[in-house]
Amino acid sequence: MKTGKLRGIIVLFALITVMGHFMMSDVNVYASSAMIELAVNESEIAVGNSFNVIMTVSATDDIKSVDMYVTYDAATMTYVSGGKYVSGSDGLLHIQAPDLGGDKNKVKFSLQFNAIAKGDSAIGLSDSAKVTDSSGTGMSTSSNRVSVSIKGEASGDSVAATAIPTATPEASGENRLESLLVSSGNLEPAFAPRVKKYSLTVDNNTDALYFSYKTKDKDAVVQFSGNENLIMGNNKVKVIVTAPNGKKRTYTIKVKKETAEETKARLLAEGGSNLGIEMSVREENGEVYINNDYEYKIVNVEDDVKIPAGYVKTTVRLYGINITAYTMANDLDNEFLLLYCLNGNGDKGFYQYDRIEKSIQRYTGDLIDRVNSSDIPQSAESMTQEQYETNLGRLAIIVAILAAICVLMISCLISMAIKLLKSKSSRTEDELDF
Repeated sequence: MKTGKLRGIIVLFALITVMGHFMMSDVNVYASSAMIELAVNESEIAVGNSFNVIMTVSATDDIKSVDMYVTYDAATMTYVSGGKYVSGSDGLLHIQAPDLGGDKNKVKFSLQFNAIAKGDSAIGLSDSAKVTDSSGTGMSTSSNRVSVSIKGEASGDSVAATAIPTATPEASGENRLESLLVSSGNLEPAFAPRVKKYSLTVDNNTDALYFSYKTKDKDAVVQFSGNENLIMGNNKVKVIVTAPNGKKRTYTIKVKKETAEETKARLLAEGGSNLGIEMSVREENGEVYINNDYEYKIVNVEDDVKIPAGYVKTTVRLYGINITAYTMANDLDNEFLLLYCLNGNGDKGFYQYDRIEKSIQRYTGDLIDRVNSSDIPQSAESMTQEQYETNLGRLAIIVAILAAICVLMISCLISMAIKLLKSKSSRTEDELDF
């Protein structure tokens, strides 16, 4: 009889544990999230005038580092300055702040541009941003884009801002870099602050080089020249560091851009796997074409075409050209992108681009659509702070209830064990009396 009761209690405890698992599966607690908001000080700018774009990164936790790319229309505006964390030009800026201290949950960057031609354009992020919290854990991110309308010539004289700091007698003369990393290839020799000359080899598909760096003096300014529109053969890239007192140091990089045959031969020697693929992207008469054995034209998605579940529209830069693409909303860093293309037969559809293998193929979508269906829990980007706190509260209540039940069940088990021991002891005494 007592054995049956003990078995029943164990079964009940197992059922409660399983029920608690399903209850907790409905509670979604996400990691920290960050919102990247861009704002322009004026929506209409005259040609010849300068304007600022303020980028504010706000997070639910303290921010340790930021790494992102910003795209803009180089035909209507030129980049002037943005501080030591910003590098690049010709339509793409790299903002990299590797160590912000992790003691504040909001940081701002001010990007200054000059209006050079009439037109309407947008400024926004290219691909996903990487924002980490104070422990170095990546946050989920979301962002907006801002529109800028550039009108006719300015009525008065405008003076373009300069990125070179004003020299003062007391200012530092430190004009060395602490570190320098390049987006393609490897510097030879390895970078050292006192070494001024380097060489670099890049493959046939590399049209521009982008750098991340750290200056020894935080107020020093870094400028680049020759790192865009690389030609076949030899190129010269200069990295110019200006100290706070105006003293300059120039690092020179001799860049060799390989021919298609040289790239193939090197990949063959290195055991490369994509020797049959010659990926290229070109822009012609305002249209963008991507080639990979076959040619595809990137076109806009019609209103009646359904975008695959879980994907959001974004802008990425491939081979130096900004294109419209679609990436997974709950995994912005995923190695696969979707492109909407027109093939040589006149058929339109989604194609999957592999960032790692640099290949493109027709998108079937069956598996990914199931993974990204509406049954997936709400993403952190769309969850409000109030919902987040509510779910935390629900989780705490469920854990407390389960803990109390566990304590109660353990007490019952101990009590029954004691009774069983007493019963056994009583039977032993009766046998002795007998």
